[in-house]
Amino acid sequence: MERTISLKDIAPLAVYRRSREDYVKRMIDYKRARRIKLSPYISILFENRDTVLFQIRELAHSEDLTDPEELAVYIEIYSGMLPGDHELSATLFIEMDEQQKLQDLLVALKGIEHHLTLQVGDVIVPAVFEEVHDDREFTTSVHYLKFPLGQAALDAFAAIGNGDTISMLLSLDHPNLQASVSLARDTIDSLVNDL
Repeated sequence: MERTISLKDIAPLAVYRRSREDYVKRMIDYKRARRIKLSPYISILFENRDTVLFQIRELAHSEDLTDPEELAVYIEIYSGMLPGDHELSATLFIEMDEQQKLQDLLVALKGIEHHLTLQVGDVIVPAVFEEVHDDREFTTSVHYLKFPLGQAALDAFAAIGNGDTISMLLSLDHPNLQASVSLARDTIDSLVNDL
């Protein structure tokens, strides 16, 4: 699977806009299996080349970006969200409509970066967050993270790819919020395809 994004992947805006409606519908369907609702206010989207490329294309569309140098800057920024070899990549969203309640929740969830795991069969993989916010009294509402997969986790993914039934559990064990979600089969299959 191709793991990088370059300017050649960004169609000219006029070309993109002609097929955008169908593309957006396909991507919404595709991302449905990759977005996990961990709690009423927390969701996690597993990222890959397709989801990141979609974000870049939509950014170019919404901002009318046509300058190759500007596009190259955004490609470089967003490429940090791409999973590397032997890892899964995700974006964690903390969302709430009421601003004051959101601010209170961000204070309550300080340190969330140390409490998220993905369990693959019997193997527990701690999330590694791009940024750790231990130096302030709140966390942010968007986090970029990776799940680096050791050999035991990779073996479990390979077994799933070979037809074995192995469960996956996404868990948050924060002092102020505990939540766990078993991943559905379509989510597991989508993640297996990433590897």
